[in-house]
Amino acid sequence: MKMIIAYFKKLKRARNIKKAKNKIPPYLKKDFGVELNYKLWVTKGARFEASARCNKLDSLSAKTVGYLSAYLIIINMLNVYQIPLYVKIPENYLAFITTALSILILIFSQFEYAKNYKIQSERFHQCAIEISELYNRLRMVKTFASITNKEEEIEKISQQYDLLLKRYENHSPIDTLIFTTTKPGYFELSSIRCLVIKAKGYLITSVKYHFFIYMPIIAMIYFQLSKH
Repeated sequence: MKMIIAYFKKLKRARNIKKAKNKIPPYLKKDFGVELNYKLWVTKGARFEASARCNKLDSLSAKTVGYLSAYLIIINMLNVYQIPLYVKIPENYLAFITTALSILILIFSQFEYAKNYKIQSERFHQCAIEISELYNRLRMVKTFASITNKEEEIEKISQQYDLLLKRYENHSPIDTLIFTTTKPGYFELSSIRCLVIKAKGYLITSVKYHFFIYMPIIAMIYFQLSKH
């Protein structure tokens, strides 16, 4: 009986070891050059995605401030020109809405401009270009047979890569995830998984801006229809 128990424990241990090995990324199972090649490739792609994300945030931020300012002007014009609506907005409500929008625009614009999305986008883009140059150098070192001392060259590229990362801020984890959706076959991502990642990216990047842009219109329409 003890021998049977020991056999099944040994079998279970072997399965656990096999599972642990399968969890190790493929690039870590090969030489350092392959690992460095993978790191450069993924980081380069993630930084380009980070640049695109910050550029989109900068555009959405400017649009949101513009739309909120336009809503504020339109609401005041409704009162000034006495535009007939299905339901007339009481004067005290109108005053509160315009005051609240003014405060909201002021606070929102200050917070958004402080984040410097445009500068972040440029820095991520520059970082991605520099990593791309290292990536190309590494590919040439590994490919060209005429290059001697390949180990030393790979070590130099690795050191330059580490110094480069110290000069720039790190990107968001969502940038890496979005990059993987551009290569679903390599990363073994299903269509559903890609959609989930993109939905997560939308929630992180765009949803709050779209809320501020469209919610005032939706609220006004709802208020008019519900009281009609």
